[in-house]
Amino acid sequence: MTKTKKTDDVDAVIRKCVDDIWKEYNTDKSGSLNKEQTRKFVMDTLSDMQDGNEFTEADFEECFKEFDKDGSGSIDKDEMVFFIKKSAGL
Repeated sequence: MTKTKKTDDVDAVIRKCVDDIWKEYNTDKSGSLNKEQTRKFVMDTLSDMQDGNEFTEADFEECFKEFDKDGSGSIDKDEMVFFIKKSAGL
């Protein structure tokens, strides 16, 4: 079964978003986001949404586990794409 044009377009938009996230948060240019970089991304995103007031360290740890599918302790671009798609219900 082939992907539809709409699915390809959504994938392209998500990949562009992830590239933008990496430009801003992957400050050490390692190719993945470590826990502190991921925390900054999550907190900035929640702050932009004005929804971070009750986000605890335990909430972050749970969120990080959702991001870090392979348990490596860092987030790669494919894991971020998966997380965004899951969060968006795609």
